[in-house]
Amino acid sequence: MNPAPKKTLLFSSLLFSSLLFSSAAQAASEDNGRGPYVQADLAYAYEHITHDYPADNAKLFDDYRNVKTHSTHPRLSVGYDFGNWRIALDYARYNTWRHGKHILNEKDTTVQNGTSIKLIADHTDKGTFKAESNYGISAIYDFDTGTRFKPYVGARVGLGKIRHSIALEDQADVKVSSVNASLPGYPKVVNNIHQSHSIRRVGFGAVAGVGIDITPKLTLDTGYRYHYWGRLENTRFKTHEASLGVRYRF
Repeated sequence: MNPAPKKTLLFSSLLFSSLLFSSAAQAASEDNGRGPYVQADLAYAYEHITHDYPADNAKLFDDYRNVKTHSTHPRLSVGYDFGNWRIALDYARYNTWRHGKHILNEKDTTVQNGTSIKLIADHTDKGTFKAESNYGISAIYDFDTGTRFKPYVGARVGLGKIRHSIALEDQADVKVSSVNASLPGYPKVVNNIHQSHSIRRVGFGAVAGVGIDITPKLTLDTGYRYHYWGRLENTRFKTHEASLGVRYRF
């Protein structure tokens, strides 16, 4: 029995498979990654909030003048890959920064007529700052290195909704220790400040990172983003973000 036909059939099958794989690879290369895509990221943000207050109120707002905080939030993007250029729309929702402080000071003293009194100073301040949401559009350029690793840089314009509130209350009280009663005219509110602002602002930023092709359609993305949100009354807000995500091209 001659095994030559079986060997010929096996060789033909291998040759056909090789040609088919080469054609698919060539088509993918010619396609050069073009097409719509979606991307999901988990971002770690370093948030820097800077407040400029009038000199007469500067000391009241020391805790809010230069705030540095951190947050973790998801981000979703949809875009189109043109080969080396990409256009992407993204959406992110941020965490709320909160601050609260309560200080109560009591001091016993004696006035000239020998009466013992107690001086009570009560200070409370609360503040929040929330970059509630951010919609953005980015133009990104991918550098073709001939490998699975593709660095990229880009520019971004974002529309963000920012909410900021501060409440400061200082109350002074004087009590006569012998009768445990307040002197006439007390308690007295020394400072009572409430501020709340909410506004939408257009900001600008930059993006950079590296994409690592896992498959022809799936890419692992490690990135950095800087965004300046603009100005809200006397407040400036900017973020530095490091992110890790996956990009899937259809």
